[in-house]
Amino acid sequence: MQAQERIADRYELTYPLGHGGMGEVWAGFDEKLDRPVAIKFLRKLTIPEHERDTAVERFMREARVTARLDHRGVPSVHDVGHHGDDLYIVMQLVPGVLLSDLIAERDWLAVPWAAAIGAQICSVLAVAHAASLVHRDLKPQNVMVTPTGAVKVLDFGVAALLGADVPRLTATSHTLGTPTYMAPEQALNSAVGPRADLYALGCVLFELLTGNPPYQADNPLGMLHRHMNDPIPSIAEHRAGVPDGLVQLVFRLLAKDPQHRPGSAADVYEILAPLGRVEQELAGDLAPTVADGQRVDPTMPYRYPFGPLPPQAPLPPTRVDIVRPRTAPEVIEPPSLDELAEVEERVWELAEEERFTQAADLLETALRSVRKGHAAKQPRILELRLNLANLYVLAGAYRQALPEFTRLAGDLAERPVPDQELIWHCRQQAAVCQAELGEATAALAVLRSQLAEGRQFMSPDGPELLGLRQQVAMLAAGAGEVVDAQRQLEELLRDVRRVHGPHSPAAAEIEALLAHLGRVSEAAG
Repeated sequence: MQAQERIADRYELTYPLGHGGMGEVWAGFDEKLDRPVAIKFLRKLTIPEHERDTAVERFMREARVTARLDHRGVPSVHDVGHHGDDLYIVMQLVPGVLLSDLIAERDWLAVPWAAAIGAQICSVLAVAHAASLVHRDLKPQNVMVTPTGAVKVLDFGVAALLGADVPRLTATSHTLGTPTYMAPEQALNSAVGPRADLYALGCVLFELLTGNPPYQADNPLGMLHRHMNDPIPSIAEHRAGVPDGLVQLVFRLLAKDPQHRPGSAADVYEILAPLGRVEQELAGDLAPTVADGQRVDPTMPYRYPFGPLPPQAPLPPTRVDIVRPRTAPEVIEPPSLDELAEVEERVWELAEEERFTQAADLLETALRSVRKGHAAKQPRILELRLNLANLYVLAGAYRQALPEFTRLAGDLAERPVPDQELIWHCRQQAAVCQAELGEATAALAVLRSQLAEGRQFMSPDGPELLGLRQQVAMLAAGAGEVVDAQRQLEELLRDVRRVHGPHSPAAAEIEALLAHLGRVSEAAG
């Protein structure tokens, strides 16, 4: 990439903002709408070939999910597309200062500042987690404070693919995140849940209040060892004057076991928000001067929740609008089978264009009046409901997909001649959704049961069971059963080599997973 290069005959690159192992970030200009933008590129050719499709799919899906986040703390997503061999995403260009730069300038921040920043981050995380989206790489370099004091959380799903710190572990051999801020389970578990973001928030708050992250090491494996084995440090040992409630909160956020951390980002917000309020006369004393003479104050949104307004004269009076009487709500008749066929045709057109959210919304609306009672169990409606659940998964809307698959499994089981394989598929997909939502322990129990059941009527060498065995192994690793996970993967590798060949992409993926777990075991030991 270079300055003045044009993207999609619309965006002109102006200057680089940063780069990572698999991508670059540029400031640019949208010529059609006459506005500055940020453009982030994923270089597909830098990704191992057997992982490329997965990385591209994840990039596109998480770009779509991020675009649906309606929160002032998330930069807007404007566009996504292909440029040669690369993918790109166009986003709002946010003015302000990175949290990492504030820490470097001030060493540590005043308690109201740290609490106000943390509370605003929690507000973003609560909305993201409700939308089935986990950041996975929360760190000071991905948080910006704007001149109005608003905190912006950058790079949902994008930093994961652009970051160069460590590899990522999902369906591939790689772990997503930055070692300094990574939850212990994140290095082992493909199904990283919301509490991994809370752990990272605890690391960020610790650094805001003390000037240093909770753990330090010379290399990523050494850092992983410390996160997994070292005692949890206390802020009180590094700085006096921090309220006990805040000290205890950060200690809970840094718990090794995700179940011992706070229940949600909303719970953490309720603790931090009161600590982030500061009186007007004291606010100016806390605000440092930063680059380009900007003064930022993250406590400002608590005094001006909708942003400070410029002084202005009173508006002149306007005419009174005519109030029109409300009409009675329209009664919606259930769609006919012909109408459902037309809807389904349009749904597949949208799906082929990878507009999965729009396709799911269209199908969900069409099914709304027939989702209950006997009509919901008719074969044609069951088929459409299954399509809807699969569309939710493709859109990354796991919170919507989970109950749909669960209800489908129950309704399919009530049919005169139940399709055991389809029921098995729905239960398996429901468990995968649980894992994606961070309920890894419950998902592991279900998937183990599914594996035992599937072996009774499915081919042991089929892709369904081979893929499920890999999922079970990686969830077991995330639950701390690393030795057992390694044994399962070694057995799976032998079968995959026999079925697909010793040099197949599937075999290479499992070999990489085993190598990664070996490194993790060595670090943890």
